[in-house]
Amino acid sequence: MSEKILVQVVEGIKTITMNYPKAKNALSPDATAYMLKVLQESYDDGTRVIILTGAEGNFCSGADLSAGMQNPKFDITEYVRTTLSPIVLGIRNIDIPVIAKVEGVAAGMGANFALACDMVFATETAMFSQIFTNVALSSDAGGAYFMAHSLGYKKAFELMTTAAKLPAKEAETLGLINRALPAHELEAHVAGLAAQLATGAFVAIKHTKANLREAMTGTLESTLELEAVNQGKNALTKDFMEGVLAFMQKRKPNYKGL
Repeated sequence: MSEKILVQVVEGIKTITMNYPKAKNALSPDATAYMLKVLQESYDDGTRVIILTGAEGNFCSGADLSAGMQNPKFDITEYVRTTLSPIVLGIRNIDIPVIAKVEGVAAGMGANFALACDMVFATETAMFSQIFTNVALSSDAGGAYFMAHSLGYKKAFELMTTAAKLPAKEAETLGLINRALPAHELEAHVAGLAAQLATGAFVAIKHTKANLREAMTGTLESTLELEAVNQGKNALTKDFMEGVLAFMQKRKPNYKGL
């Protein structure tokens, strides 16, 4: 366990909270290693939805630079390869919806953990920053990929090389996040959406994520093929039969995720 990563599971919704408030939830190597473990466990522990958030008004300010990463003996390349990159790939590749709930600061790898999620909702006062160049580093945790794919090369280059602070409303306008909400609405909005997904047709939802993942990196042909394969799997589920019956009976379906 890690006191800097808190985990709560309620009715299939796993909330992972980055918890180091005095440093705006900056993450040490030990904390990120535990986060990776928690993500990997989600494949087999009945998790239907993951919410990634931060404690006490901030999401994550990036790497905890007081944890020794500036030591020349610390192998940053190995750390990024074996911990940060697997976290990002874990968020993207797990066939479970992952929602980022962002307050305050989301900077550096913290911003990129949010951008790796399937959906990002933030308070209107939240701030996103690819802060790396401020400490003479380049991006990690997928920052270059997410920024370039969402914003295009030129805007990504501008924001990343200047370590600009991007307000949540502007991030929404640019298509970097789903929505910036008033602070008093964020909790209820994310909770409601998570509950909707957790009680939905789980097999169909996970196949939808897989289809979109293929569409982002593959071709039209490969996406069409995966859609065909996954639709065949969906049609064999009890949820499909329930969905059709509910539609015909004009009632809300009672999905079991089977």
